Amino acid sequence: MGRPERPLGPEQGPVQRLAHELRELRRSAGSPSYRAMTEAAGFSAATLSEAARGKRVPSLAVLQGYVRACGGDPVAWEPRWREARAALTRTVRDEGTARTESPYRGLTRFEPADRALFFGRDRLVNEVQDLVCEHRFAVVFGASGCGKSSLLRAGLIPRLQERIAETGRPAALRILVPGPRPATTYGHLLAPGADEPESWVVVDQFEEVFTLCRDPQERTRFIDLLVAARDPASRLRVLIAVRSDFYARCGEHRELADALLGSGLLIGPMTADELREAVVGPAQAVGLLVERELTARVVDEVLDQPGALPMLSHALLETWRRRHGRLLTVSVYEAAGGVRGAIAASAEEVHGRLSARQAAAARRLLLRMVEPGHGTPDTRRPLSRAELDEWEDPDVPPVVERLAAARLLTVDENEVRLAHEALITSWPRLHDWIEEDRTRLLHHRSLTEAARAWLEHDRDPGTLYRGARLARAQELFPDHQRHPALTATERAFLVAAFRARDAEHRDAARSVRRARTLAVTLAVVLVMALSGGLVAVQQGRDNHRRRTEDAARRVAGVANTLRTTDPDTAQSLGVAAWQVAQLPETRRALLGSLVQPELDTFVDPAPGGDTMRYLVDSGRTLLSVDGRVWRTWDVAGHRAIASGRLPRGVVVEGASGDGRLLAVSEKGGVQLWDTAAGRSGQWRADRVPASSFVGFTGHDYLVSDDDSYRIQVRSAADGRRLLDVRAESEALVAPSPDGRLVAVCPLGGAPRIRDLGTGRTVTGAWARDGDICDGERSMLVLGGGRRLAAVSENDVRVWDVRSGNELADLHDPGVRYAAFSANGRFLATTDAEELRVWRVGVAAPVFRYPLHNEHVYGGPAWDPKRPVLRYLEGGTVHTVDLTTAVTPAWQDAPVDAAQLAPDGRTLATARRVGDRYRVELRDTRDGGLLRTLPAAPTPVSSDRAQPVLPEDTSPLLAFAPDGRTLVYGVAAPGGRMSSQRFTVWDVARGRSRTTLDLAARPSAGPVSTLAVGRDARTLYLSRVTDSGEPGNETWDVAHHRRARVLGSPVGSHLALRPDGRLLVGDSRFADVRTGRVSGRGLVQGEQIGAVAFAEDGSLLAAGDMAGRVALWDGNLREQTGTLWNVFPTPADRTSTDLLDDGAEAVSTLAVSPDGRTLAVGGDQGSLQLWDITTQQPLGGLLTTPGEAIESVAFSADSGTLYAASAHVPLQRYTLDPAHVVASVCARTRGEDLTRAQWRTYLQDVPYRRVCGGRRG
Repeated sequence: MGRPERPLGPEQGPVQRLAHELRELRRSAGSPSYRAMTEAAGFSAATLSEAARGKRVPSLAVLQGYVRACGGDPVAWEPRWREARAALTRTVRDEGTARTESPYRGLTRFEPADRALFFGRDRLVNEVQDLVCEHRFAVVFGASGCGKSSLLRAGLIPRLQERIAETGRPAALRILVPGPRPATTYGHLLAPGADEPESWVVVDQFEEVFTLCRDPQERTRFIDLLVAARDPASRLRVLIAVRSDFYARCGEHRELADALLGSGLLIGPMTADELREAVVGPAQAVGLLVERELTARVVDEVLDQPGALPMLSHALLETWRRRHGRLLTVSVYEAAGGVRGAIAASAEEVHGRLSARQAAAARRLLLRMVEPGHGTPDTRRPLSRAELDEWEDPDVPPVVERLAAARLLTVDENEVRLAHEALITSWPRLHDWIEEDRTRLLHHRSLTEAARAWLEHDRDPGTLYRGARLARAQELFPDHQRHPALTATERAFLVAAFRARDAEHRDAARSVRRARTLAVTLAVVLVMALSGGLVAVQQGRDNHRRRTEDAARRVAGVANTLRTTDPDTAQSLGVAAWQVAQLPETRRALLGSLVQPELDTFVDPAPGGDTMRYLVDSGRTLLSVDGRVWRTWDVAGHRAIASGRLPRGVVVEGASGDGRLLAVSEKGGVQLWDTAAGRSGQWRADRVPASSFVGFTGHDYLVSDDDSYRIQVRSAADGRRLLDVRAESEALVAPSPDGRLVAVCPLGGAPRIRDLGTGRTVTGAWARDGDICDGERSMLVLGGGRRLAAVSENDVRVWDVRSGNELADLHDPGVRYAAFSANGRFLATTDAEELRVWRVGVAAPVFRYPLHNEHVYGGPAWDPKRPVLRYLEGGTVHTVDLTTAVTPAWQDAPVDAAQLAPDGRTLATARRVGDRYRVELRDTRDGGLLRTLPAAPTPVSSDRAQPVLPEDTSPLLAFAPDGRTLVYGVAAPGGRMSSQRFTVWDVARGRSRTTLDLAARPSAGPVSTLAVGRDARTLYLSRVTDSGEPGNETWDVAHHRRARVLGSPVGSHLALRPDGRLLVGDSRFADVRTGRVSGRGLVQGEQIGAVAFAEDGSLLAAGDMAGRVALWDGNLREQTGTLWNVFPTPADRTSTDLLDDGAEAVSTLAVSPDGRTLAVGGDQGSLQLWDITTQQPLGGLLTTPGEAIESVAFSADSGTLYAASAHVPLQRYTLDPAHVVASVCARTRGEDLTRAQWRTYLQDVPYRRVCGGRRG
C-alpha cells in the first residue's frame, strides 16, 4: 500500500498552501488512489503524488490533470497556480543579490579590469612574472582552453603595471594578437628607439602566425622582430603565449627554436584547490554563495581537464543567469547543461531564436571565422570590419549582434571573432558544420587570399584562377555570382576568371563545331530509326504489365470483400492476386487471407425461408428441418450425413445436443421424436402440456411448465423423472451439457443448482445474491467442466460450481447467447454486433469478431477437438479460427515485463519472486531459455522512514539498437532514491559488462524509462523530478557518470534514432549532441503511447492514446502521413466512464528492417500490420491472446513478427510471402480456384494453380 502523505498547513507557504488545497480536493472526491487517477489525469501516479507533496510548485499541466482526475474544474484552478508561482517568485526576489553584474566571464577572457574576479591562478601568475623578469624573451605554452589569455590580461598585466610603477622608470606595456599581417601591422612597435621608453610586449594567440599569416616572408620578419628582444642592448621584452599543439611549428624558425630553450613555461591543469577558488572566489566577491555540492561537482568534472576552463566559466555564467536569490545550486547548474552542455545549450538557444534566413547566415558567418587545420586542430579566424562590410548579406549584422549579446562572439572597432575556440569543440552543430564543409573551407580560404592578391596587383589577369583550381572553385561555388558565402571581391575574382576561361573556350570551339554538325545529323537519323522499334516493343510490354497488375489489384479487392461471405474463395484469391503481381495491394490481400479469422462457411443446401436449423454435436453437424424432411450435414466436410421424415402435422421446437432427439409439438402437446430409429423415426417419452418448454441435457430432457412453474428432468430412455420441483414464480432453467446438473433461478432471485445424480443442492457464492435473475435479458448457462454463468443486462458473472467461488464479473452488455468451452476456461458471448471470447478470470475479451449485421441463431458452439467456434446465421454455418486466442501458451502467473530485442532474436522477461526480479533471456526461434540473469536490486529510498516496498516496484528492460546489450533494473514510484542500480548485460557474450547506479549524488528521483544508445556506450533515461514532471538525462556507461541533463524534459516514452543523434519522447525531441530540446506535436497533441524509428533512421512512427499513428521523416521536419484509427473501433460497450471514448491506445510500435511494414500493438490486445508506402492496413487484425501488447519486433529478414504480452510472453507471426502462401493453402486444404472461378475473377490472366491442389 502507498505511504501516507505528510501533513501540510496552508500557513507554511505558497507551495504548501497549494498542495494542501489539492489534497482537500482529492479528499472531497472520495480519496481515489493515485493509480486510479492516472488515466483521467494523463500523468503517472508518482507525478500526481509529487504535485501534492508541497516541495515544489507543479507544472500547470500536472495541476490541471490532478484537478480533472478529482472531478474539479481545471480552468478555475489556474488562478490559484499562478498566485502560488507569483508568491514564490516574490519570496525568491526578496532575498536579493548584492550585484547584478556576473562574476563569471563565460567564453570571453578576463581583462585587466577584472583582476578582482580572477581567482585560482596566484601561483602561476608568480611563475610567469618571474619568467618574464628573468628572460627578455619568454614563452608560455598551454592547451586551448587552459586560460592563457585571461592569465596574461587579468593576472600578469596588472602585476607588470605595478612593477613598472614601483621602479619609477617609464615603460610601454602592450598586448597584441598577430592576425594575418603581423609584421606590417605591429613592426613599428617592436623596434623601440634609444630615446624611447622600454617596451614590454605580450603576444597572445601566437599560433595565428601559422594559421592566419599565409605569407612566409611576413611570418619570418615578425618572428625576427620578436626574437631580437634577446639582444641585451634591445629595449624590447617579449612574452608570447602559444597553444601547445603548435609547439612543433615553432621549430620551423631556427632562432625561435633556440629562444625556446630554458625560457618556456608549460601551463598545466588547475589543482582541486585552485578550481575551488576559481568557482567560489568570484561569487563571494560580489556577495553570492555557492552550494558545496556544486563546488564538489565542478571540481570532479573539471579536474585534470586542462582545456575545460572556458566551458566551466560558461557553465557558471549560465548558472548565475538562472539563479534564484544569492545561492548558486547544483540543480540550476544541471539545468544549464553543466560543463559539457552549457556552451552548446547557449549556442543552440540563440540559434533556435533565429529565423531560417538568419540561421543560414549564422552558419556562413561562423564558418568564415574558423581556420580549418592542416593536421592541427581548427582555430579561430578574425573577421575584419572591411571583410564584413564587403559581405552583401542583410541578415549578417543582426546575427552578429545576437551572437555577441550571448557572448559567443567578441566585437570591437576592428574585427569580429569567436569568443573562444572552445566554441568549435563544444558546440556539436558548429563542429558538424566544419566537418561537412571542411574541403570547401580550405579552398575558400585560398580563394580569399587569391582575391586579395588580385586586387593588390590591380586586377592582373595573370593572377586569376585557371585549370584545375578554377574547376574546383566552380564545383564548390556553382552559383558564384549569388553565392551567399562569398564577398563582393571574391565574386568579382571568380567572375573575371570564368570570363577569361569562356573566351579561351570560344576560340577553341569554333574550329570543332563544323565537323561535329555533320556527324551529329547522321547519328540522329540512326537513333530515331532504332528508337522507334524499341519504343514499340517496350510499350507492348508495359501495356501487358499494366493489364496484369490491374487484374491483380481487382482480385485483391474482391478477396477483401469475400472474407465473411466466402472465406474459402477469399483466401485462394488472396494467394492468386499475389502470385499474379507482387504489389502493395496484393500483399495486403495475401496477408488478409492469412489473418482472416473466418475459416469456412457452409450453406444449407435446403431452400426456403421456413426451414428450421440447429447446430448439434458441438457445432460439427447442421440439422435442418424443411417441412416434414429433416437432414444432417457434416459442416467441415460439406457433405450430407443422414435424412428422414417426420410425422404429419408436427412443428419442431428444439433438438438435443447430439441431434438425435427432436422436441415437436402436435395435438396440443410436446413430444420427443427419435431420428436415429431409421428414416421413419419413432416417438419417445410421454407427451407434455403445450405450455411447457422442452430442453435437453446430456441423454435426458428438461420440461419447464410456464403455467405451473413446475420443473422436471426426465430420462429420454424410459421417461423416468430425475428431478421434479416447483418454483415460486417464473424461473430460468439451465441444464448442464453432460446431464449432471441443472440450475434454476426464479426471476428476482438467486440461482439454485441441483446435482441430478445425488439429488442434493450444490451451494456456492451465487446463492447469496438475490438479483442475479432480475431482468428481461437474464440467462443462465451451465457447462465447461462445471461452470455457471449468469447473464444480466450489462454483465456476465461466472462461478466455479465445484468450489462455489466467483471467478469473474465481466462487463458485457447486451449478451444474447453464451457458451462455455469444453474445459470451462473460455466463455463465448454474442450480441447484435460482435462475437466475443473471454478467458475466464480476465477482464477483457481475448477475441472479438464483428458480425456484420448477421443475425446469430442458437448461440455459438465450441468444437471440442479443434480451436474453432461455429455459429449459425440464417442458413449459413460460420467457422471461426481461435488458435491464437485460446493458445495453451497462456501462463496463469504473468511476467511483470517483457521486452523484445530490436533485431527480434531475443526476448527478455522479468518476474517478481519475493523481493527480487527474476530476469530471463529466451531465444525467439523456439522460446528456449538462454540464460537467467543476476537479480536486480531494489532501489533504496533516501528517506529511511519511507523505504521502497517490493510490491510498489516494477522492472525496467531496454535493449541496445543492435540487440546485443540489455540494460535492466527496478523502478520505484515516489520520492528520491539514494541508490538505483542497473545492470548492463552483454547478450552476445553472456556476461555482465558493468553495473550503474543511476541515482545522482546525493539522491535523485526514480528512473522511469530507459533507452540504450548505439554500441551501448550511452544510456538515456527519464526520471521523476521534484516538480513532478519527467526529467531526462544521458549517462556515460564507460565512466559511470551522468554526462548531461537536458534543459527541458523530453518525456517518458523514449526512442533513439539509430545514429544516436536524436532522442524523441512525448511530443518533444532532443539533439543528443547539443542537448537542445524542441517541441513537436507528433500526433495532434494527444498523449503519446509509443514511438519507434526505422532501422535506417529515415522514418519515425508515433502512436497516441487515441489509436492514431503519425509518420515523420527521420529528422522530424515533415510529417509524411497519419494512420487514423489503426485499430477497428469496437462495438458500443456503453461504458460508464465519461472519459472513455472507446478507442484503443497504441502501446508499442516497430518498423520492419526493409522499411515496408509497420506493426502497431494496442493496450487492449489488438495487433495490426500497415503498409508504410500506401499507408493502408495489411489485412485485418492479427489474432492475439487478447491482452495488452507490450513489445513487438521483426526478424532481420522482415519475414517474422514477434509480439510479447504479460501472460503469453512470446508470440510469432509468419509474414514471409512464401510461408504465408503455404499457410493459406494449408487452411484451404490445398484446393485451387476452379477454371470457372479463374475466368470470373482473372479473365485477362492465363490460368495457373496457386496451391497445386484440386478444383483446377
